[in-house]
Amino acid sequence: MSNARVLYINLTGVTCEIMKNLVLAGVAAVVCDSRPYPEAVREMPCSFFHAEDMESAASENDSSQCTVAKSVQPKVEELNPLLAGRNSIEERPIAELSDDFFTQFDAIVASRLTVEEAKRISTSLQKVDEGKLFIVTDTFGFDGCAHLDFGASHKYRRELGKDKLSDLMPVEPYLSMADMMSVPLQGATGRWDKSVPRILVLHRLLMDYWSLVDKPEFVKFAHDWLAINKLSSSALSSDVQDCSLETLGEIAQHPEVSPVCAVLGGILGNEVIKSLTGKGEPANNVMMFSGFDGGCRSFLLKKN
Repeated sequence: MSNARVLYINLTGVTCEIMKNLVLAGVAAVVCDSRPYPEAVREMPCSFFHAEDMESAASENDSSQCTVAKSVQPKVEELNPLLAGRNSIEERPIAELSDDFFTQFDAIVASRLTVEEAKRISTSLQKVDEGKLFIVTDTFGFDGCAHLDFGASHKYRRELGKDKLSDLMPVEPYLSMADMMSVPLQGATGRWDKSVPRILVLHRLLMDYWSLVDKPEFVKFAHDWLAINKLSSSALSSDVQDCSLETLGEIAQHPEVSPVCAVLGGILGNEVIKSLTGKGEPANNVMMFSGFDGGCRSFLLKKN
């Protein structure tokens, strides 16, 4: 684990929490975020970006030349001096990076990806024999969701007790990130889920909405999106919170809540450590967090 490197694509509150935890644990970070600083992170609940720093950067003449990756670099270095020289940044947009670029890392943690970008990275990782973890995660209001692809060849040892581990086991059933993103949502049910989980639906809806450059009015977009995916509006309903499309539209504009990012970031950081060490049963293949009850559960997407 001490020689591992994790690639972080598009920093958000939850990915910053994962990065902070892993850098402190001695895992080197490579930040890939070409978005402009400070505009892209003004509302991010993260200790890496202080309001005073952002205002100072905004007042400088060359602020338009600064990326999020560049701005966070010195703060990442401060976290763990023992990693000096091993952390780095990548300021090119994802579209300009070759497929081989993604295969050099032991794990990839990404936020604010489009479905097409997630599929492309997943396809590139499938070309190598070694299993590499790929996480796509976002938080939205009091909820959060993550898709986890540990790689087709990943094997792990289950913990049987104190200092006791099982023989090597594969992740079964396995579904790549590309296949997860291709599963029709209307059929994404399980033993304990007779209908598709609301948090999963909301995550995929927001991924598609955030991917648009010129974003339309959210309520109309959501109605059309539900119809295209053969889902009713009840797929977004909740007994414990207001999930009207108007409220979800506000969440889409201001999605991140600090405690949600911190809790989900801690959970996903542990999944990265499981992947790097091969110890502990991984979460296969979706994790959903609800800030209303503090529960985080796994859900298994399957090919129809």
